[in-house]
Amino acid sequence: MDKQISQVDGCDFTTEELQQFHRYYKYTWPEHLTNSPLASKIKHFALEEPTVDTARLCRWLRTMGIQDEDEQTAEQQLYSRFESFDFTTAPGFNEFLTKVYLPTTGKTSKHDIEERMERAKIEYYNERVEKIDYDEYKRFKEQTKPKPVCPYQHLWEKEKEDTANNSQFEHVRVIDLADYLDDNLTVNALDRINGEVEEAEDPRYYALAIIRTLKKDSDENVVFLPALDNKTPEQTLAALRSCLRLEIALRKLNATKPVVVFANGSVDPTALGLMRATTETVLSDNFSLEPAAAQFPTAIFSWAHIAREEEVSLGTAEYVLCHPNTVLRGSEWQGALGLGRGFIGHRNFAKATERILLAASCPPPLTRSALRQACLVESAYPGPCKISVWKQEIAQYFALLAQDNAGDANNGTTVTAFEQLSDLLKDLKDTGKPWADRYAEFAESAEQMKKRAIWVAALQAARKMEYSQALALEYSIAKAILSGDFDSAESASELVHKSACNGPSIADILSISEPVSDSEPNALQVEIPGECPFAKMYRKNPEQFRHIDLKSISDHRPLNLGK
Repeated sequence: MDKQISQVDGCDFTTEELQQFHRYYKYTWPEHLTNSPLASKIKHFALEEPTVDTARLCRWLRTMGIQDEDEQTAEQQLYSRFESFDFTTAPGFNEFLTKVYLPTTGKTSKHDIEERMERAKIEYYNERVEKIDYDEYKRFKEQTKPKPVCPYQHLWEKEKEDTANNSQFEHVRVIDLADYLDDNLTVNALDRINGEVEEAEDPRYYALAIIRTLKKDSDENVVFLPALDNKTPEQTLAALRSCLRLEIALRKLNATKPVVVFANGSVDPTALGLMRATTETVLSDNFSLEPAAAQFPTAIFSWAHIAREEEVSLGTAEYVLCHPNTVLRGSEWQGALGLGRGFIGHRNFAKATERILLAASCPPPLTRSALRQACLVESAYPGPCKISVWKQEIAQYFALLAQDNAGDANNGTTVTAFEQLSDLLKDLKDTGKPWADRYAEFAESAEQMKKRAIWVAALQAARKMEYSQALALEYSIAKAILSGDFDSAESASELVHKSACNGPSIADILSISEPVSDSEPNALQVEIPGECPFAKMYRKNPEQFRHIDLKSISDHRPLNLGK
């Protein structure tokens, strides 16, 4: 172990010494030593590592740019005070962020943003704390840049990135899903997260951010949002109710302050509605979604209305959902469906998240604009969008699935979702093309045919509903499927029709008692963004409107909830 690391120029420390020094770097200091001078820390560390040469350790620390305050020059002490200054809690500093994240020109490079951020900090510090010159500071930092003489340095830099403390953004409520989730989304976990969302309503928070700390950045199979608790049908339904309650709370909050979701990993379809509660979604290249894996239709309101955007063709949702093994990644999610605010490589995700959260610290009314500008600056090209290539085929074959299936007004017949799918399969087979044959694979399994039929019927119904009605339909369909009431693809349209006409309202669904926390909100008092005024009055006082047929007023135009 005494062999020198000769492959690193200028390094005369032994492997054993470097390992000791690395242990010093990652050592967890007792609370009373956290802000102690360097000499006190070294003395304490020597008690834990009796074989360490403290003189050599001090020399190594100086090599890495770490010195005791007594050894620093006046210039070094000035810059150390500047770098340790807490700008996140500094009064009035957030006003400087508008200069950084709201540039006058449309195009701004990442380097330009970082430089202007640094200038804003120095401008603030120079005016309100003590004098400091930007050019002199840059010159000093370049001259005193740590020398790469230790082969463990890349490990330290990695640890610095992994241990970024998101709690430093005191004006942004950060929910780290890793603190709540183990495997599935349980009622308890969802209600705890809902409590965090309620806290984010406090005026001291300008925004809410949902992240997931990943233990292995290189793991491409990381899960951002797992499936709902699915041990039994009852547990799945209980988790679904909590999920819908949380989705409503997120949409309500997003109407008053930004809710940004940093999705770095795979998302189970049953949890998709939580991500769709906001348009401020930042994706990594680890993002993935497999719609066909859903037990039952989910987030049907969002899927049904993606075609409202001009660049999204009618039938795109059906095109995605009818493929037997579609995997949606960042390029499709952002490019074809328009459902992402930005795309960032997962290797840069931690640092980019930190910079976007800093932008979200910009005070209202500029918070959302600053956040979106930061997302724009941090974003990279997500790659080619495969769905966009098939726009002609989508319009020709799949747009028919999105049409109203009310039937022929002349003879009173009704075209069911199953019949529409059967016609699509016939048209696809007649093309004789490989891509069409791949799509037709879902018809080879009766179970897969049932799934596609229920999706088509659910989307057709959701397009004529406002948000709260679509949520109630989603729950009723899930309950029917889990209870085994859904027998075949032929009965898909009938099941959706019965669920829409005879199913409970979202208020009744959310008020179902279940063993959860005492702080559970009264479902009848939940405000639902996008709900029509009449539906809101009915939900709060149903007895007053029992004589009115609600189904006759179901054509209210849905609002754009993302803005």
